[in-house]
Amino acid sequence: MSIAKSLLGFRKFWNEHQIRGLITKSKNFDSQQESPDVSKCLLLFETSKQRTWIVSTSIRLYCVLDDIRKDRPRLQWSVAKSELADGTDYLQSINVKPKSDRTGLVDIGTKHKNWLYSKKLFTSSEVDSQISNLLSDT
Repeated sequence: MSIAKSLLGFRKFWNEHQIRGLITKSKNFDSQQESPDVSKCLLLFETSKQRTWIVSTSIRLYCVLDDIRKDRPRLQWSVAKSELADGTDYLQSINVKPKSDRTGLVDIGTKHKNWLYSKKLFTSSEVDSQISNLLSDT
């Protein structure tokens, strides 16, 4: 155990490769149709102690919460991409709402509502467009 972890109780954030690998632990992961190696990640929310990632595979979208105060990141939920798309239009299943100067809220589908996102991570394009692109690209 590192000195920082033993003194502060924190660990380092997992990198994108590690986050993608975590999806294989989901009860919904289908190794016949999905591969973490060809999945894509999007960092949705970031503070000094917590990050929220969404990971898109060929058939599912996963949400991973990496809180350095916990032993390891946790899979929060997953949803079949077929539940999110009307044809190939994922934008219809993504709803963005304001919260504060730094954060907003995003609903993904009908069951995963009010997930925080960091506005600073989405300066080049809107969060809903980036999520839609992530879903379409895998």
